[in-house]
Amino acid sequence: MVLPDRFRALIVLVLPIVAIGTTRPAFAQKDEFPKTMEAARRFYEEERPLKDWAGGPVEYLILDYEHDTWKDQKTDELRRQFIKWFWDRRDLDTRDEGHAFQEEFYRRVAFVNKRFRGFPRGWRSDRGRVWVILGRPTGGMRRRDLRGFGRCSYPEGEWWTYRTNNMAFRSQMGEFHVVFVETRIGQFELCDPGMLGVGGMPTDLRTAFLFTNEGALVDTVTEFRPGAGAASTRVAIRETVARTEPLTVLAETWGINGVAGALVIPIEIPLRGLLFEPVGDGLRATLRIDASLLRLGGTDELRGTQEWTVDLPAADVARIGAASLRTALLLRAEAGGYTLDVRVLDPLSETAFTWDGEVEISDSGSAASPLIIGRSVTRLREGEVGIISGAEPRLIAGDSFSALTWLRGKVPDAETVRMTLVDSAGAEVELEEVSADWGTNAVAGPLIVQAMMPAGVAGDYVLRLRLDDGAVPLEAKVRIE
Repeated sequence: MVLPDRFRALIVLVLPIVAIGTTRPAFAQKDEFPKTMEAARRFYEEERPLKDWAGGPVEYLILDYEHDTWKDQKTDELRRQFIKWFWDRRDLDTRDEGHAFQEEFYRRVAFVNKRFRGFPRGWRSDRGRVWVILGRPTGGMRRRDLRGFGRCSYPEGEWWTYRTNNMAFRSQMGEFHVVFVETRIGQFELCDPGMLGVGGMPTDLRTAFLFTNEGALVDTVTEFRPGAGAASTRVAIRETVARTEPLTVLAETWGINGVAGALVIPIEIPLRGLLFEPVGDGLRATLRIDASLLRLGGTDELRGTQEWTVDLPAADVARIGAASLRTALLLRAEAGGYTLDVRVLDPLSETAFTWDGEVEISDSGSAASPLIIGRSVTRLREGEVGIISGAEPRLIAGDSFSALTWLRGKVPDAETVRMTLVDSAGAEVELEEVSADWGTNAVAGPLIVQAMMPAGVAGDYVLRLRLDDGAVPLEAKVRIE
C-alpha cells in the first residue's frame, strides 16, 4: 500500500460513496470477482467475513495508518463503524446518503473483474490494480511490440498513457506511461524498463499511487472513535480547497528564539499538505507568509510578508514524500514582549496554515538553534533555507545527509566546522566530506552542513557539530540504518 499521512496533490482521485449496509443478504455470492458495482460492494463488504475486508480490493486504497487502526478492531460491529468512517472521510458532499467515491471505486473493481480474465484475475492483476487506483488511461492504451525496450523487451505488451497535472510526472507535459509485458498468453505483468524490469514498479507510477490515494481524503480532521455513533464520523461539507489548518511551531523541540533583534520562529509543514507543479526537472510549491507582531500593552504593529518556493527534485519524491519542510521564520524586532500571528498560504490549493501566540525577545541569550537533521535542503529564497526531514531523523549508513541550524551574531568560519558521530560509550568518529555554507540574511543566518555518514554503522547515535574551538557544540540524536 502507498504512503502514510495525507499528501495533497494536483491530481485528486475523483472517486467520493453508497451507505454501507449492516445486514447481510440470505444468499451467498459464489463469484469472487463480481461484475457490477453493487454486486462488488455487497460481496466485499457484506457477504465475505468482515475481518477480510482490508484484504480485498480496498487494500489498494487504504493508507498505512488506517490499516493499523483497522487491525485493532476485533468485532464485526467495530469493523462496520470503521468501514463507515473510512468511506465518509472520502466523501466530497455529506449532505446526502450517497457515496460517489465508494460507488466509483467498486465500479472500477467490477470493470476490471470483467475485462482482465488472465491470471491473476480482475482486480488482483497488475493491470487491474493500476486501473482501480488511477482509472482509465487518460492518454489511451495500445498493444505494441516491446522488443528492444530495455528490461521490458518482449514481443507483446500494452502501453498505457496517463495525462494529468500532478507530482508523478517528470515532464512538463504532465504525462507518464505504464508498461505491461505479456509474459504468457493473456498474462500481463507490470514492467520497469529501467533497473527493475518485469514485476518492478516505476517511480512515476508509485508516486502517482501515493498522491492519488492521499489526495482522495476530504476530511483529514475527524478521527475514528469506536462506539461514538454515526454523528462522529460525518462532518459538515469540507472542500478540497480553501481550508485552514494549524501551523506546527516547534517550540517544544527547540523553542522560539528572540535575541538581539532577531526573532526565529521554528515551523514545520508536511509536504503532503502542499500542491506542487512540474518545473524543469523538478517540482515546486509556492508559499506566501504573512506575519504580524503586536507589542504587548501597546499599539505598535510590525508586519512582514515573504514568498517562498519549495523545490523538490523529481527523482527524490518517493523517498521524501512523507517528510516535512522544517525551517524558521526570521523577523526583525526590538527587545520586548509581543503577540505573534503567522499565516502560511499555499495559493494553489488555497490552504492556510495558521498560528498565534506570545513571544519574548530578550537582549541576550543563546546564539544558535538546535540542529535539524534531514536528507535534503531546499532554498526558499535568497538567504533562507529549509530542510526536508521526518519527525525522527533516520539516516542511511554510507549515504550523505544535511544538518541545519540558525545562528545570530558572529558568522562562523566554514573551514573550522567539524562534525562527529558519538556512540553510547562516548567514542567519537569524525565524519568525512563535511562542507558548510552560510546562508546570508539581514537578521540571522542558517548554517547548512552536509556530510557523509560512515559505512557499516547502525543504531542510535548523537551527531555533534563544532563551529569553532570556543563555541559550545550542537547535538542531535539520530538513528542510522
